Amino acid sequence: MRKGTKIISTLVIATAFAGTAFASSPDAYVVNFSKSTDVNSQKLTQNLNSALAISGANVEEVVVDTSSAAKWEKSAHEAFDRDIVSVFNQWVGLPGFAAVVDARTKRVLGCVNSQFTANEIADELRKMASKAQRKAYMSKASVTTKTTQCPPVYNQDLGN
Repeated sequence: MRKGTKIISTLVIATAFAGTAFASSPDAYVVNFSKSTDVNSQKLTQNLNSALAISGANVEEVVVDTSSAAKWEKSAHEAFDRDIVSVFNQWVGLPGFAAVVDARTKRVLGCVNSQFTANEIADELRKMASKAQRKAYMSKASVTTKTTQCPPVYNQDLGN
């Protein structure tokens, strides 16, 4: 009887933790391409930190910092751990913007840069996280000229 209770208890605990881990996985990754000496990176990082705090979106920041070889390598491991190496490879070395990536499909949903305020970034994160969840998002009309279009691919695979 005790063995049966132990097995059931173990299964209940394992299921509870598995459910928690699954529920806590992000809807999207915000891949912040930065370099400590880049002014645009500094401004974006500051606004992005505020935006992440106020957005309420289920997103996780992944910093791709090319300030040093050690940080570059750490960033590569972070990208690998999240299966977003292709995004890393496209723009590593081009600082000052952040790509928002659907955590499930690994598709790039859009980008933000240092021209966006923290509130604008938070709004975009909510929109893109909703898109990643396959949910509709009610957006406000805007006359802004800012775009969430990503910069051209920085690193081309020449097929060598």
